[in-house]
Amino acid sequence: MVKHMKTNSMGVCLSRRLVSRGMHGLVLGCAMASLFLLDGVESRAQSTNGIQQSQPTPKGQVYRGVVVDDEDLPLLGVSVKDSHGKTITLTDQTGEFRVMLPEGQTTLTFTYVGMKTQKVRMSSGKKNVIRLQADANSIGETVVTGIYSRKKESFTGSAASYRSEDLKQIGNQNVLQSLSALDPSFVIMENNLAGSDPNAKLNININGTTSINGLSDKYGNDPDQPLFILDGFETTLQRISDMSMDRIESITILKDAASTAIYGSKAANGVVVVETKKPEAGKLRFTYNGNYNLSWADLSDYNLMNAAEKLQFEKLSGYYGSLDANGEILDDLNRATYYNRYKNVVAGLDSYWMSEPLRTGFSHDHSFNAEGGDSAFRYGLTMRYRDNGGVMKNSDRQNIDGSVDLSYRIDKFNFSNQTNIYYTKTDNNTVAFSQFAQANPYYSKRDADGEVYKVLESYETINGTKYVYNPLWNYQQKSFNRGDELQFNNNFNVEYRPIAALRLNARLGFTTSRGKSEVFRSPYDTSFAATEEVNRGNYTRSDNNNTSWDGSLIASYGGMTGRHTYNLVGGAQLSERNATSASNTTRGYISDKFWNPNFSNGYAENSRPSSSITKTRSASFYFNGNYAYDMRYLLDFNARTDGASVYGINNPFSTTYSVGVAWNIHNEHFFKRNKYVSNLKVRYTFGNPGNQNVDAKLANNVYNYYTSYPNPFGLAAMVSKWGNNDLKWKRTQTHNFGLNALMFNNRLSLTLDYNIRKSDPELISVEQPTSTGVSSIPMNIGATDNRSFTITVGLDVIKRKDFIWRLTANMLHTTTKYYNIGNTLEKLNADGRASQSLIRYYDGASTTALWAVRSLGIDPMSGNEIFLYKDGSYSYKWDSNQEVKVGDTTPDAQGNFGTTVRWKGFSLGMNFQYRVGGQTTLSTLLSKVENISNEAIKYNQDRRALHDRWQKPGDRAKFKRINDTSTTNMSTRFIATENTLQCTSISLGYEDTTSQWLKIVGLSSFYCRLYTNNIFRLSTIKEERGLDYPFSRSVSASIGLRF
Repeated sequence: MVKHMKTNSMGVCLSRRLVSRGMHGLVLGCAMASLFLLDGVESRAQSTNGIQQSQPTPKGQVYRGVVVDDEDLPLLGVSVKDSHGKTITLTDQTGEFRVMLPEGQTTLTFTYVGMKTQKVRMSSGKKNVIRLQADANSIGETVVTGIYSRKKESFTGSAASYRSEDLKQIGNQNVLQSLSALDPSFVIMENNLAGSDPNAKLNININGTTSINGLSDKYGNDPDQPLFILDGFETTLQRISDMSMDRIESITILKDAASTAIYGSKAANGVVVVETKKPEAGKLRFTYNGNYNLSWADLSDYNLMNAAEKLQFEKLSGYYGSLDANGEILDDLNRATYYNRYKNVVAGLDSYWMSEPLRTGFSHDHSFNAEGGDSAFRYGLTMRYRDNGGVMKNSDRQNIDGSVDLSYRIDKFNFSNQTNIYYTKTDNNTVAFSQFAQANPYYSKRDADGEVYKVLESYETINGTKYVYNPLWNYQQKSFNRGDELQFNNNFNVEYRPIAALRLNARLGFTTSRGKSEVFRSPYDTSFAATEEVNRGNYTRSDNNNTSWDGSLIASYGGMTGRHTYNLVGGAQLSERNATSASNTTRGYISDKFWNPNFSNGYAENSRPSSSITKTRSASFYFNGNYAYDMRYLLDFNARTDGASVYGINNPFSTTYSVGVAWNIHNEHFFKRNKYVSNLKVRYTFGNPGNQNVDAKLANNVYNYYTSYPNPFGLAAMVSKWGNNDLKWKRTQTHNFGLNALMFNNRLSLTLDYNIRKSDPELISVEQPTSTGVSSIPMNIGATDNRSFTITVGLDVIKRKDFIWRLTANMLHTTTKYYNIGNTLEKLNADGRASQSLIRYYDGASTTALWAVRSLGIDPMSGNEIFLYKDGSYSYKWDSNQEVKVGDTTPDAQGNFGTTVRWKGFSLGMNFQYRVGGQTTLSTLLSKVENISNEAIKYNQDRRALHDRWQKPGDRAKFKRINDTSTTNMSTRFIATENTLQCTSISLGYEDTTSQWLKIVGLSSFYCRLYTNNIFRLSTIKEERGLDYPFSRSVSASIGLRF
């Protein structure tokens, strides 16, 4: 059977099969590039008889040979280097090479993307056969775009790749959380409400945001979310977040225009490319991976009063009325109430409410994999079960996944098919954690018989009797909030190579899912206390059906002529997504034993079942060209045209492009090899990728059928939303300047990137007069200017065969400002001033700036707050028109640093995350120290409310007098700079593939690792975190067995 040649250029992956071993499974072909590597594996080349190579010449000895992979298929573009590490030639389309070495030199080094570097002592007079082996450890030197792969040395764009082993050194629960600890540009915004809720969706951006702050919900989708690619097909953030880390081969983050432009209008926010492990050839093998986690709530940022402190605060604040000269309550009834509570507190009553909804969370993840096959046919089967139990009771997320991966090669064709089934079940807590945090500690939770009190306190107001309810009452009811989803996905790929240099590829992906969510509120819930009995309790069910397909055709051609290497990629893509949803709400349940709508009293008032049908289509055509001269001067060019139904009919298509250039200075003839700088590369890219993360109906007029009254003229419709036929694509003009360097015998690595992204026009909803019948209309208004600087440093302090000590650090600095907004959003600014929101929209201002009235603190003489106006004058009056920029929530610098020590099979890793310089609002001080009204005082408060209060003239204090119940407005007194340091992970692991005991027990490899995650967090401020769901700390363990 004739072996077919592989082809590539400049490291672009054109030839390796999806089913090849190790790293082969990561890339769709082979790459051609030169990358300086310090160490290699020395071996003696095989030789074949009967082929005379060459005779010695006066200038030296000529050597010839061929480079093949582990299946004896020739490799094009293998870098052939001399003993000084300089690339002297590349293998041709048949994998052959010819070099001349000076007398006395016989050693060559061969490097290739995804393969282990080999040093080979050449034999003269024979044809040398060099067989390269797969190397998963080389992933960091490879850029995988999802359409092609390339070696980093030949890549002009900004990208970073990470192996599964890198991710698992950080943690074993969430792949995206681990990724954020490795790369400074990949930012997960902290969710102060959802905390560590296992069902919360992550808020992610790359190098900062480019959209209008606070208006993301107008898009229908997160406008700053990057594009996610899984094995060459688009996927969702939640699918990646739910993935088993053990099935991931690599993750690549594409950050600039040159690396993302192949995805055109979807790539303005960056691209995250995930490649899964592919089946390896050989006899049938089994692998088991288990991950176990124990977590507990982190309540260290809560600073609530105990029972005695709360009683003291109530007395001093005037809750029980005026006090006499001795500090006694004057009102007899109030004094009796106080001492009745005081007696219980002295007797030991001090209820700790926050422990009631909490538990020790236990999560476990099990995956089983079977694989095998030969060079023509390979197969893989994976089954996985995961149960992620949160730290709050009734909060869980379960995943059951299954996948079948098949590949078959015959003649010039290579077929592969991956079938996946995902089942997800969610359970959410129905009572927010904040309700427990605010309960007074001097209240008893249960009566003498252990029954939960429904009412903790009642009091009279001018509007009647009011009640303080026990959060445990609602917690013990049979309310629920749950959902599930079943998804089927099939990805088919066929590759045809009519000639060695040309590859034709066709892909078709199909995904369908069915999901539902159910929310039931018991009729006994306290929220229905004032509701008519026949209308208490409600049940809401939503059903969602989604179907999508994604097809593409790709042609790749690569070659080499002398010192010129080139690669051309062209393709077309069509996709369609259909979604249907239906929901209904019923009310009126006499018992919470039954929640089926059949037991209800009917639909909710002014409500009826609703449904929606959504369809989006897109078509794309793209081209990528890549050229290198002598692997010194690199050029990339991308062009793509996209059409999408989400934009106005007058602007359905958008063309994006990018250009990238790079200079490998270390390959220049004048660059002398030295121990100080061994690799030096500068690069620049420019492009204008777009963004179509918007609602499918954003540009269209939407009407609702009107059926409330009969219409003699037929079916009536009322406008629900005006569209915009002229709606334009959001375009982001991007510049990136970068530098890569290896220094001090490759012990120190350095990567610098400076990125400029200008998004113009932006897409927002502008409010309309009520006479139009709608509240807003989508328009292209304003622009943003995002600047970011990232630096990544790695240092091998000690680098020996059996011992490595490595230090790593990275940093991100980013800013985003508005321009071309004018007065368009002035109404939003006015609304913000009225509601004391700190977000404003002004040209030249930061999108995350904080705007407030400046405060000079509490006046020592009067006890009132002094405000500083714009003109420099002082006043006791707070005036929203006197607001100025007082800070920015984006930190000056954020990033990670860590260390890894490896000794034989053992490894120890520590990683830390830091944020420096960002400002934040002190909401806890504003709402739980001051602003405590007569109703708010019936709930627990921050213990700082007892201290540093103004009492008499001459006192210098931070806060107003303790019995001042007047409204405190937001000012700079409640804004502070927050610097944080958090221990992301500490891990200790062991891996063994060679010990004799493995053979005795029937294993080929063994892996285990212990972790602690988020074990401590230091901050310069004290602010409550995790309001509706607390944050958590955890310890965990992983084990991997291969049979």
